[in-house]
Amino acid sequence: MPTAADAPAHGEGGMAGRPRRGRPRKQVTDAGAPGLSIENPTESLPESARSILAAARTVLAERGFEGLTIEAVANQANVSRTLVPYHFGSRAGLVAILIDSLFHDAAVGIWRRQASGSGCGSLPDFLEMVRLEAEDVRGQKDFFELIVCALREDLLRQRVAALLVEYRQINVRLAGVAGELRPEGDGPRLTAVGAVLQAIADGLALQAALDPGFDLAGAIAAAEELMSAALGSAAADSPAAQSS
Repeated sequence: MPTAADAPAHGEGGMAGRPRRGRPRKQVTDAGAPGLSIENPTESLPESARSILAAARTVLAERGFEGLTIEAVANQANVSRTLVPYHFGSRAGLVAILIDSLFHDAAVGIWRRQASGSGCGSLPDFLEMVRLEAEDVRGQKDFFELIVCALREDLLRQRVAALLVEYRQINVRLAGVAGELRPEGDGPRLTAVGAVLQAIADGLALQAALDPGFDLAGAIAAAEELMSAALGSAAADSPAAQSS
């Protein structure tokens, strides 16, 4: 995910088209960890806006993207219809912060799980994250519903693409391929490895969401067997290995 400086702000010509009202933007406390250094899109909102955002997640899960209208969200949140654009500027502004919150929540979860373990990352750490995310069927349905829409709308597509830049960095560190996050970003090889890891995570999650009988455990075991040698080679090219 990008930092707040990298991502288009809600009121800077981005999805909302006009400045978002409410409290000033707020940074999460741990600026040293990727995924946690970006704006926390829910913590910076007043309680009424957080309630609307939660209602929007419910509407998205139950009715899909086409049903995610301002009126439906206001009804679900039991608030005046005018309160939704008051906080988010427009339906597009609401969708943008939904995307931000989904990515942000996932990144926070990943780094907290890593911090509770060895802290250095490993292929089993990455695959455990894949398993936990794939088992969150509702979260995956919300995510893929928005991703499909991003393919059709240029501004959403650009926003998701920017968020994925940092997510690829998260992947290679969670898998133990690279060391500390470098401000200038990863080189081409590590970036490519992060993209492949992301494809594995998304692909398995999509199959698990579509098919209740999908053998997720078997697929993860196969992924571990296939990836072990490849990640070992990539780790040898990482900045940490080259500086040792």
